[in-house]
Amino acid sequence: MKKVLFAIAFLSLSISSLLYAQERLAVLPLAGSGVDVSTQETTYLLLVSEISKLKKYDVISKTEIEALMGDRGCSESACAIEIGKQANASKVVFGSLNKLGEKIILQYTLAEVSTGETLIADDLSALRVEDLDQVVKRVAASIVQQIPAAKTVEVGLVTEQESQEVKTRKANSSSGIAWGYLYPKKGYDDREPVFVWDFRSVYELRHVAVDAVMGFRQGFALNVGVLYVPSLKDFSPFVGAGVGFHGVSHEQYYDGYDYSPNYEHKKREDGFEFLIKGGLLAFRTYDFRVVATVEYSMTFNDYNDRAIVLTLGVMRGGKKVFGIF
Repeated sequence: MKKVLFAIAFLSLSISSLLYAQERLAVLPLAGSGVDVSTQETTYLLLVSEISKLKKYDVISKTEIEALMGDRGCSESACAIEIGKQANASKVVFGSLNKLGEKIILQYTLAEVSTGETLIADDLSALRVEDLDQVVKRVAASIVQQIPAAKTVEVGLVTEQESQEVKTRKANSSSGIAWGYLYPKKGYDDREPVFVWDFRSVYELRHVAVDAVMGFRQGFALNVGVLYVPSLKDFSPFVGAGVGFHGVSHEQYYDGYDYSPNYEHKKREDGFEFLIKGGLLAFRTYDFRVVATVEYSMTFNDYNDRAIVLTLGVMRGGKKVFGIF
């Protein structure tokens, strides 16, 4: 019985090992020209570290790779495949770090060792040595996910080179106009949906944004909110809340002889406003934004106005609305 249990346990461990074993990846030192040796070495070490952090591959140690390479450089496919075979790796990464004018270009290739097939070959540029850490994070993600470097962009990892090449990137604040409809749920004189439009200004951190709204929503509204933005990609949902002031315009009734309001003139139309917000923020890595927002608005006035507000906004980075941000 013990032998049977031992055999089952051994078989289970063996199957688990086969299922969860990581592929061995050989990352070769970077070749190149125009960049000093210490920068090449640091960039290589950063690349190995960032790939390891993503936990898809068992990255072969620098010591083992250097022992196999000896004094020779290796920046071509045939040489890299040979080193990969000697290291018993399933895939190999090789590349170079070169300076061209003001640009520092990291070129890299991921290849299948058994077939020699190129899985991905791309490059990413920096204008300063200080930007290479951002470049390396993007390249590591490109290698692990086997996608072009351009598709690994996220907030905080837009390089200065990309910002200059695509002028619409790398903005933290934006402002513009939004429009939509207010759907009364309580109060608002039982109106049908009302067309609304807002001036909106947003200041973004990585996962948090602050938005300010000056709107015309069946009266004048001014509020400030805090949003949680979970994704760093171009398209991200968000949730949040806001507080402010809303002066809701209500109908007033007059008799035929006295032009003073009747009993309703005593009701207060304006009041403190609280909002619950959600929606989608698009094109975060560019300096324009498209924002779709749904809000539940509660105005604490004598009418106890409640409404759902749906808006779609277009904003441009670096432009301020009514002096906010």
